[in-house]
Amino acid sequence: MKAATAKSEPAVEQIAVEGETAAPELTRDQQAMAVVRTYTPWTAVAGILPIPLLDMAALMAAQLHMLSRISKIYDVPYRENTVKGLVSTLIGTLLSTGVGASLGSLIKGIPLVGPIAAFFAVPGMYSAATYAVGRVFVTHFEAGGTFLDFDPQKMRAHFIAEFEKAKAQPDLAKAS
Repeated sequence: MKAATAKSEPAVEQIAVEGETAAPELTRDQQAMAVVRTYTPWTAVAGILPIPLLDMAALMAAQLHMLSRISKIYDVPYRENTVKGLVSTLIGTLLSTGVGASLGSLIKGIPLVGPIAAFFAVPGMYSAATYAVGRVFVTHFEAGGTFLDFDPQKMRAHFIAEFEKAKAQPDLAKAS
C-alpha cells in the first residue's frame, strides 16, 4: 500500500522565480570570474577608442569597477585610490618588461600606421590585461588577502603568466 502512495506523490520540480530556474549556488571564485568575464570585452572596446590616453582612462575605470564588484563578493573593503595604485603597478609591469609594449595607447599617435596597428593590437592587449588583473585579485582574495596586503611585486610573475595565457587564447576570458 505504501508503494502506491509513493507513486501518487508529485515529483519535486525546480521553482521558477521571475522566469529563472533555481541554479546551484556558485562559489565565490565562480562569481568573481563571471564578473571578470563580463568586464573583459568592455575593455577591448576601450582599446578601440581613437584618442590616445582616453582609452587608457576607460581601461582603468573599467578595471576599477570590476575590482569593486569582486571586492563585494569577498567582503573586502574597497578604497579606490589604493586599488588604482595597485592596478597601475600591475599594468606598469607589462610596459616595463616589454611583454605588453603595444598595450600603451601612445601607438595611436604615430601618423597613419599607428591608428591601424592600434585598432588590431590594443583591444586584445586590453582584454588580456583585464583578465590578468581580475584573475590575480581573485587568486589573492581566495587566499584570504585584501587590497591592503596585496604586494604587486610578489604577484608580478603570476600576473604576467595570466596575461600571456589570456593573450595566447583570446577566448580564455569567455571560457574560464
